[in-house]
Amino acid sequence: MRKAAVLTACLAAAAALSGGSAPAAREACPYQAQVFVYGQNGWTTLTNALAANQTPCAQYYVVLTALESDKTRPRGRQAVDFIHSKGLNFHALAEFNWTGWSRARKPATWYGKGVSFRQKMTAAGYDPARDTWAINELSSALRTKPSARSKAREAMRGLFTGPRGAPRQQGAVFIVGTGQNRRNFPPYKAQQQSWLVDAAWWTAVSPYVAWWGQEAYSSCIYVCVPRSKIADRSRAINEFVQHPARLAFAPNAPPQTGAARALFDRAYFPLMTAYWRDVKGYGGNRITPAQMQAFTSLEVYAARAWAIRNPYPDGRLGFAWNEHVPGVPAEQVQALATRLAQSIQGGYGDGGTAGKACGPTGAYTWCREAVAGARFNPGWATFATW
Repeated sequence: MRKAAVLTACLAAAAALSGGSAPAAREACPYQAQVFVYGQNGWTTLTNALAANQTPCAQYYVVLTALESDKTRPRGRQAVDFIHSKGLNFHALAEFNWTGWSRARKPATWYGKGVSFRQKMTAAGYDPARDTWAINELSSALRTKPSARSKAREAMRGLFTGPRGAPRQQGAVFIVGTGQNRRNFPPYKAQQQSWLVDAAWWTAVSPYVAWWGQEAYSSCIYVCVPRSKIADRSRAINEFVQHPARLAFAPNAPPQTGAARALFDRAYFPLMTAYWRDVKGYGGNRITPAQMQAFTSLEVYAARAWAIRNPYPDGRLGFAWNEHVPGVPAEQVQALATRLAQSIQGGYGDGGTAGKACGPTGAYTWCREAVAGARFNPGWATFATW
């Protein structure tokens, strides 16, 4: 999609959520960026860092996780007010926790569950003029099971429609991913292909979805190869984090993938990782503070560089965040949040470039850290062709 068209669409989406006319696009904005934060155990430090280093070229969307005591209830007014306090370009996304709702007996239908959640959002203080919903961890069963696709479609329809009299509201969808360490690619690729050609399903859900987030948590051990070029590291990230859309856009993809391509063109983004020192699930990046800072800058660089020559993800990118890193001083968590926010500002702010995501001078100094023993995983390159 051409940059001008992308910018117009992004501004329209921002206007729809902010309840008014979008501001005139700044000539120096490379995109009207859309930045997503998912913090399983908190989001305060990163949200504050984004606010301190914000750019008028971006809208910021923070997923507020459902209550621990009841995964069908959205977090309430205090958390929403905190997000709103950062400015009109900060938005709260209420987490529709798929696992939690799967265990709920009432409502009986997935459409009803979606409608019920919209009602709970209103009671919790979400502003439909600027906030919306986000389905978290849609099951990998969507790749293989029509029944799973039917449930997901109905949940999205209920969330979009809401209760009688409510405004219709598009939201975000986060899809469960796989690890960058994968070795057996043919079965996984075949599953993706069978899903991408289900044109009727992609056509049906498209009206309900504003953003399609692929959970894609890179590992520095498969990226930060000693003595490798920044371009090669960026390619290793993008071959992984962009792989579903890349497969849909493959030059030899069948015509039936057209509906998926249309959705990915306007909505796809990679949910990458700034989740430091996780045991499993977020990339396993148990690396030094300097290495983690460099890695997050490199991820921003990769997404920004990819958008230049591809019709997606435009200015859309997201990060999983670890608010409480075991054994790590608060100042190191703050430093990581600040680095990530500054990289986003450099890449997507006024006059932003991919190179500025790696440092304000464009000299790539923020992205050069390496990890001993790191190696690329060439299997992800196979998603360039059908």
